[in-house]
Amino acid sequence: MYQYLSRKVKWLVWYTKYKTNIGSKKHSITMSLGSFEGQQVGTTDVYISAYGNGAKANFEPLQLNQSDSNCLRNFDTVSDVVLPFDISTLTLHRHDRDGACTSKWFVRWIEIDKGKHHRFPFFKWMKQNTYSSRSDTLLPQDEGSQYNSDIRGIHLANKRLQYEFELYQADPNVPVMITKLPKVEFSWYYYLTNLVFPEIKMTVSAAILKIRSPERWPSFAKMNKAYRLYFKRPAGMDHWDNDMHFAQQRLNQCNWSLIERVVSKDVLGKMMTIDENRLKQLMNAEISDMISEDRLFITNLRLTEDLKIPSPVVLFQQTTDSGFLPVAIQLNQPGDNKNKPNPVFYPDDSNTWKLAKMWANLADASIHLGVVHLGLTHLLMEGVDICLNRHLSTRHPVYKLLAPHFYFNLLINNTARDKLLGPGEYIDKTMTIDTEGVVFMLGKKLKNWRMDIDGTLPADLRKRGLLCPDEKGNEKVNIPGFFFAEDGLKIYHAVREYVDDYVKYYYTGEDDNDTTNRLLNDSEIQSFCRVLMKPRAAENGGIGINGVPSTDGRFMEIDQLTDTLTSIIFICTVMHAATNFPQYDEYGFPPNYTTTLHKDPPTSDKKLSEQDLLDCLPSVKQTFDIMKIFTLLSQETTLPLGQFEVQYIEDQGALEILEKFRGNLHRIEGDIKRRNDKIIEENKKRRKENRSIVQYPYSRLLPKNIPNSIAI
Repeated sequence: MYQYLSRKVKWLVWYTKYKTNIGSKKHSITMSLGSFEGQQVGTTDVYISAYGNGAKANFEPLQLNQSDSNCLRNFDTVSDVVLPFDISTLTLHRHDRDGACTSKWFVRWIEIDKGKHHRFPFFKWMKQNTYSSRSDTLLPQDEGSQYNSDIRGIHLANKRLQYEFELYQADPNVPVMITKLPKVEFSWYYYLTNLVFPEIKMTVSAAILKIRSPERWPSFAKMNKAYRLYFKRPAGMDHWDNDMHFAQQRLNQCNWSLIERVVSKDVLGKMMTIDENRLKQLMNAEISDMISEDRLFITNLRLTEDLKIPSPVVLFQQTTDSGFLPVAIQLNQPGDNKNKPNPVFYPDDSNTWKLAKMWANLADASIHLGVVHLGLTHLLMEGVDICLNRHLSTRHPVYKLLAPHFYFNLLINNTARDKLLGPGEYIDKTMTIDTEGVVFMLGKKLKNWRMDIDGTLPADLRKRGLLCPDEKGNEKVNIPGFFFAEDGLKIYHAVREYVDDYVKYYYTGEDDNDTTNRLLNDSEIQSFCRVLMKPRAAENGGIGINGVPSTDGRFMEIDQLTDTLTSIIFICTVMHAATNFPQYDEYGFPPNYTTTLHKDPPTSDKKLSEQDLLDCLPSVKQTFDIMKIFTLLSQETTLPLGQFEVQYIEDQGALEILEKFRGNLHRIEGDIKRRNDKIIEENKKRRKENRSIVQYPYSRLLPKNIPNSIAI
């Protein structure tokens, strides 16, 4: 209380002096200068301005000459008005009296009145430009005094107490969780408007429908009618039985993570039982030719082995007109249950083929919902969020870079663990593999998941054989119409450029060695790296992420830090958007994509009726539960990528980097819109000519459609 009152009195004294302009205006300025390069003609004037409390003070220009290098240069100067009470920003601008000059000084930091105010780190080569530095955005080693360093350490120690974490159900194989949600992470407004009120509305709608509906669906027509009354019509309802749509679900819908190129006939033979003659008839080409032309692809859903559902293998072909179609489905891995039939199903118009696709989609949806969406975006990034808050001060520039992308992440995850993963809750009610199966599958996936491969889109696509050189030698996606990959790569490179510019803005030193030393001497970022990689454990464990770009547990190179931060931002934005927001259109109509089926999967090509398909579908109650939850999950609740609910980045130089990023996103958005317009026009032409449509517009990764964080 005493400190608060004392500060208020001091502020009032300053305000009086500022308004009357009668305070002292004589000051000393210390500049820490590094090397000088180039040729200097005459004297250079350096203009320094101090900002804060809505005020601006300009100092008389300081003179530098060629001999001022590798030294502390002290100046006595005068300001035009009383200095701000709290100087938040310092700017410097160079002017050469004898015109344009090619010389430059390396400015490390500037201090006013010998430590009375904050030390302002610059670490920039001063050319003909304006540079700025903020007192609240700096690396730990750039704090101007031991007192400031101690205060920073105390704040960080308090954050560690707030953001304690533990293993989920004492299981070290799955991501860690927050022990208790910090009060600062909770928002009643967000909780009520985005979770409670929409859930009440959906629950009432579903309850009314249940009263008017039978226990099981008597026909597809009856299912269709339910959507017209209370729920939006899911896009999947219109073409759930279409083979091209089934193939597109591997590319541009919820789960784009499993498709891979077939690299040889031997590899294919180990994945599934193949009938070369049958496939030749379907594809009008030899298997070996399709492989050599990079036109044969596969999804191997072995991750669902040992659970209550099949672990299918599905083979796809790229057609000569750039279409993408399934050519075979085997519902279990070759060699599994040798005493039970394990036939391969081939495309036709039968209900048996439709049912085989539904069972294949059951496994795909289970992996998507439990692993790709919930596990590898929500839960894995929760650990990164915790690590960020425990090891980086709010004054750290990397904290300010990442914080907007974790907006409400802990709150939504805390709710999801109760509403989705809790005993008898959504997953137990509507997923055949239930919560135990989801946790088992996620743990199995994380053993081999690596941030530098699976969490880095170009490396992930490369690993799956989905990139090839174009005519200029650059990498391009080798499946025409794989728009998630095409758009995702553009945004990935834009994010990486943004992160690279931002990181170098704060870490760049006088030369490469100085830059490396600034990175190595950053105790907070190295602690963040170490704990991010440290294996999960019941006591004294870490976040347990494999493949964090590093050397011997440290960020040794700027590129390693840049790659890590790029992956984190990309997962929190693009990957989450692509896996989350198509969910209602996909899951909302269970024949299209579902997490539960009844009866048994087909074991022969025996003819089936429409009733046989209906008998396998979720019950009416389960269907409404599915419709309700995916309506909630498909809401967009935060601002789009590049726009922030809370503006953490305020340093002028960093803001210019952010504006450049926004400009790149705007350009990418224009490219995507123009491509989609061409596809729309081409499809109109094809309809008139009664030709098959092979591609549809894809707008999920328009930057305006990518929320800035995992908040739903």
